[in-house]
Amino acid sequence: MTFIRALILLHQTYRHRGARVRAHVLIRFLTCPFLRLLRAIPRDVRVLDIGAGHGLLGALVAARGARRVVGVEPDTRKVQPVRGVSMVLGFDDVVRGRFDAITFVDVLYRFPLAEWDTLLARCAARLAPGGLLIVKEHDPTARIKNGWNHVQEWFTGKVNLTLGEAFSYEAPRAFAERLERLGFTDVRVRRIDFGYPHPHVLYTARVPE
Repeated sequence: MTFIRALILLHQTYRHRGARVRAHVLIRFLTCPFLRLLRAIPRDVRVLDIGAGHGLLGALVAARGARRVVGVEPDTRKVQPVRGVSMVLGFDDVVRGRFDAITFVDVLYRFPLAEWDTLLARCAARLAPGGLLIVKEHDPTARIKNGWNHVQEWFTGKVNLTLGEAFSYEAPRAFAERLERLGFTDVRVRRIDFGYPHPHVLYTARVPE
């Protein structure tokens, strides 16, 4: 999907929402490498997006022809119809069934580190054999970019744009080791932040066949 096509899709999807939502979606798209994330998500699969927000990633995934896209979001202000996406109010445990891919995009950091293993283990149990976990977070070891990230997250917290109170980050090597310890295989880590002000890191991992 090209940048221009994605912008057109987002305009068509959110044009009837309020100005605050449209602005939030646009800024989110411009500051997060969603199109690079898309390349990691297989086509024609069942996708569960945890912490889906307004459904931005789900809309992009659905437009590429995914078999099924479910977005789970606990913030009642954000759960509204999105074409091609089943938006569900709640946390990850409110949806039944298995999926070929599960995505977390800037979600884990809002949970305390002590809760990460439990959440990731639940995801492993929800993935079909050989299923793919896709996590996008920030690299706390990138001091300059991560400093800017903290400023932005402090601001979004002050204006109540996101739920959660934690600001939990883990170095890429430590998080990769966490995934392996939980039984994930083929763990890969890649920085995808070139041209962006934040230290975006993409993690992919699979459950055994």
